[in-house]
Formats: sequence, C-alpha cells, structure tokens
Amino acid sequence: MVMKKIIGMAVLLLCLYGCAKDNDVIYYPVSNVDIETGGPALIVEEGQVPLIRSYNDEDYVLDTVAQYPNNSTLGKLTFMIDLKNQLVDEEVVGFNGVGKSKLTMSLGYKNGNYSEISQVPIYTSPDVTTRYAVKLRLKGELTLSGDEWMIDYVYTQLASLFQPYPPSSFPAEVFMCKGGMKFGTFDSFRRTCTFDISYDRSDLSFSQLYFNMFINLAGQKREDRISLRIDKESFFEIYEQKEAV
Repeated sequence: MVMKKIIGMAVLLLCLYGCAKDNDVIYYPVSNVDIETGGPALIVEEGQVPLIRSYNDEDYVLDTVAQYPNNSTLGKLTFMIDLKNQLVDEEVVGFNGVGKSKLTMSLGYKNGNYSEISQVPIYTSPDVTTRYAVKLRLKGELTLSGDEWMIDYVYTQLASLFQPYPPSSFPAEVFMCKGGMKFGTFDSFRRTCTFDISYDRSDLSFSQLYFNMFINLAGQKREDRISLRIDKESFFEIYEQKEAV
C-alpha cells in the first residue's frame, strides 16, 4: 500500500513538472519563508487593554470543497483563506477579523490576482499616523481528504498591502510571512499540515492590515475537500501605542 502511494506521488510530481514547462504558466513556489518586521514586543502595562481582540472559546473548522475550474489549471492556481476568530471583545469599526473564514481562488495563474471583493483587510485604520502593536497566535491544522491531491505550498502573511506572493526583496510593508517548514509540519504525503505560529511586534504603521493564508494545491482531479482547523488557543490583538512623553 505504501509503495503504491509512493509511486502515485512520483507520477503526480512528474505531471506537475511537465505542466511547469507550459509557456503560459508562471509558477510561484514558496519555500521556507520566515519574515518578521517591526519593533520589539509590546510590554503590556497593568490595566492596558487591546484596541481590538478576537479569540475563540472552542476549535473552529472550515470544511469546504476546493475546486479548479478546468483540468488545464490543476495545481497552477492559488487559493486564499481569510483568517478569522469566532469571538470579539467589542465591535470596532474597521475590524473584519471576527466571524467565519472562507476559501477563495485566484482569478488567473499568470499573476495570482483575486477579485476585489475578496481583498478585505482585517483592519482599516482611521488615522495613518497612529502606531500599533500586533500580537497573534495561529494554531491548527490544514487537511486534504483525498489521496489524489497534495499541499504544494502554504504560507501565512500579515502585511499592510494585499500581495498574494511574497516579494523577493520583502519590503517593509510585509510584517510577517511564514511559509514552508517555517510555517508548519507536513505529513509524508503533504496532505496534512499542522502549525503553531505567533507574532508580537510593535511600532507598526498602516492604513490597512491584511491577514491571509495562501495555499497551492496540486492534484489529478478537479476538486477535493479541504478543512482548516483553527484551535481555540488562536487569537488576534491590536494595541494602539501611546505617544512617548
């Protein structure tokens, strides 16, 4: 049984290599990316509360179907999940980080573009001069149900601009980007990825803040069921920094 799986995976990788040579395909492999920018961790003073805090009191699972539009694009388009928690301390205007996450797909495989309605920031700042600190933890598991699909690459990005693929120069607008083995641990057949990442930085300035997971799924059929479990230990906090006296 194990030998059959190994042979099947070898055939799948060979097919993907053949597809990568298509003239109309631009491929974006993401390896072990580990980027964190910003100031030191914010020391929370007694009585200081975050401007925004979303969290969970139980594990949350997004269980859905990932579907390619036609066979010619198998393994060449990138899916995206907006990362949200289930509860929030207080409703804050401009914060979109509470509720149910959803899976969307890029519109094309030449530039990884997404529809405008899917490019929703987790927070929109009312004042671009304000300095912020962000603390977060994202813990859980990404799983594929079938044997004919695999997780080619996956990464999570926190940034002040919507940019599906990490830039080669990693500009200051990218506050956190963790991909490959720096993001999580994969099983031997890359059908499951367990992860537990955190970010704690200060002195951040932005008009909009994006927090998304990007996934490329390679397969031999048009669709497969995918589930993302966000554990109850996950949270997202934004602090408004006090001006220095």
